Amino acid sequence: MKLIDLSQTIEPGMSRFQGFADPEVKPVWTHKQSARSGRYEGCTCEVTRAKFVTSIGTYLDAPYHFDPEGEDISGLALEGCVLEGMCIDVRPLKGGQPIGIERLARVDCTDKAVLLCTGWSKHWGTEIYQQHPFLSRAAVGVLLRKKPRLVGIDTLVIDDSTDPTRPAHANFLKQKILIVENLTSLESLIDQEFTFIAVPPKVKGAAAFPVRAFAIVGTVC
Repeated sequence: MKLIDLSQTIEPGMSRFQGFADPEVKPVWTHKQSARSGRYEGCTCEVTRAKFVTSIGTYLDAPYHFDPEGEDISGLALEGCVLEGMCIDVRPLKGGQPIGIERLARVDCTDKAVLLCTGWSKHWGTEIYQQHPFLSRAAVGVLLRKKPRLVGIDTLVIDDSTDPTRPAHANFLKQKILIVENLTSLESLIDQEFTFIAVPPKVKGAAAFPVRAFAIVGTVC
């Protein structure tokens, strides 16, 4: 069994949507404070506060993100976040180039997690990352007919940011097909059989939330 981390790190200065505030991760109770408090003996502790929008890092979109009647993050079934996965190599692509139907037409992805490897995660932390490939409207239609449970991608967003209709988000989430964005290291999953896991905290009212996404390759003990 091999575990492959597919998640980006949440930290100040990270890649994120333009206009989103930089994440803050700060102590509210430091090791020094706990040492001086008289409440600990032979040990110290630190308590941390994190402040960020929930659509940041490697994150999962719940149906509520684009469907006012859909489940929020707290309503997701675990079965939808732990899935048999398949990784489709759609490289090479340029910034702003749509992913067509050619690599998707013959795949059998019913009830699976489909991960699209564009190779764009190599630009994480640079301005180039903002000008990403995206899933074309035709490709969205193909995947809808094939009925996966989840679609993931290694770009900032699965849709064309200049298209206000957001066909992937609007159609996938309406059909309860979850979306995971900002994945990384997908190249290592091409031609592999694996289980994909991306479980967010159970946060009431959240439309999206960061996940520690990873793949299990090989037999699970």
